[in-house]
Amino acid sequence: MTIANKFVIIIQANQQDVGKAVHGLLYGYELHEEGFEVDILFDGAGTEWPNEFSKAEHPFNAVYKQAMKSGIVKGGCQACSGFFDTADEMQEAGVPLVGNENTGGHLPFAQYIKDGYFPIVL
Repeated sequence: MTIANKFVIIIQANQQDVGKAVHGLLYGYELHEEGFEVDILFDGAGTEWPNEFSKAEHPFNAVYKQAMKSGIVKGGCQACSGFFDTADEMQEAGVPLVGNENTGGHLPFAQYIKDGYFPIVL
């Protein structure tokens, strides 16, 4: 059995699914700490999370800051951040916008798969 060594974690959880969003960060950080290559991306309604998690009073602010400091948060969907009007908030929270011309400004999902990443979508 082959074990994946690269993971892309895509957080699509909406604001009612804080458990999914925070676990995306926790799983990513744990994998990173165990030596795996990890990219965390915010997509769809998940593009609302960086602004929420970056608030000092948010209960999971420390988890978010830990993931950001480790460098595993790679970005948020450019197209979705436009739809959800979160582009400025994401960038203020330190999350760059990621988009692919071939996918209409969405995340380059197929490229991640081609590059050998195992996807986890929460």
